[in-house]
Amino acid sequence: MSVYEYIAQKPWIGILLAALIILTIFVWIKALASGRKRNAEKEKIIAQLEKEKALRGEYRNIDESVFSEDREDYRFIIGMCAHVQMKIEKADNINDAFATLSQVKRNTYCLGYVFEDSVQKLSEFFRANGEPLLSAAKEAVNEVVGGDFAQIFNKTFTMLDENDETTSVDEAMLEKLDAEYDKLMGENKNAIYKKVADYIRSNKAEFWDK
Repeated sequence: MSVYEYIAQKPWIGILLAALIILTIFVWIKALASGRKRNAEKEKIIAQLEKEKALRGEYRNIDESVFSEDREDYRFIIGMCAHVQMKIEKADNINDAFATLSQVKRNTYCLGYVFEDSVQKLSEFFRANGEPLLSAAKEAVNEVVGGDFAQIFNKTFTMLDENDETTSVDEAMLEKLDAEYDKLMGENKNAIYKKVADYIRSNKAEFWDK
């Protein structure tokens, strides 16, 4: 008796085999899609690392050309943040090294992190970092940026401050603040970046290697 004749006599076996074939194809397609996703994520991470490597190389040693008005403000801010980072990251205690920075360097370092870590949501900056960066960032935001940006930042800081036992996290309010921040940056990010970039440029003497 052939396989086909056997299946014809017992249809349920044919149905089972068909189901197994469909399941196998489904699993194969899912595995293929998962593999592609992993490869895409891996390529994204590699690209980001290459980008950061290039930025650090560009801003490792600075000269007058670094402060040119022709440089794109956001990249300039992140680059100067990286420059300060490279100066303190080899210290035995990075928090102690951070504390010895001048106010201008500390503000530059903090604002670079604020902008970079809040690209998706402002709240992500707070959840990705801790003290002393958070308090120093609040000081930098109020001193350098101010305005609506500072108001939204300060409200978010208060809500997510682990040392403030009088305020609990209100997820609905946090979403509202994230939305307000997103709207503000969507409308005014270029002006905000320029304000910070101009602050750094106006204090460029602080960054010359001694």
